[in-house]
Amino acid sequence: MNRKGFTLIELLVVIAIIAILAAILFPVFARAKAKAEQASCLSNCKQLILAFIQYAHDYDMHLPLVSKWGSGATPLPLEPELGGVPWCGHVGYLYPYLQSLDVQSCPSGVSNADEGTELGYPRIV
Repeated sequence: MNRKGFTLIELLVVIAIIAILAAILFPVFARAKAKAEQASCLSNCKQLILAFIQYAHDYDMHLPLVSKWGSGATPLPLEPELGGVPWCGHVGYLYPYLQSLDVQSCPSGVSNADEGTELGYPRIV
């Protein structure tokens, strides 16, 4: 008997094997992505800390002013406007010390002030 194609059973077995492998690998990839976002958030925090330290060294150990609005103090004087809410005057102190303004937000953070900060960092970093 000369066969030129696959039978239905063979195709279903291959599809089932691929589905099982995908079910095993998707959670692994999700955990790896979460760990990468966590590492990025930690790196962003380090860059902000270094910017504050450099600012303090340049200005006789004084830290930059922090504005207040909404439910609490805004932790970082970086952007003049976040989410349509203007900050109160003191902005841009850390601009010269940062290579990128993307460090102001955590990639996996929440932007709700009840669950985290306005910038996406958890309340306890």
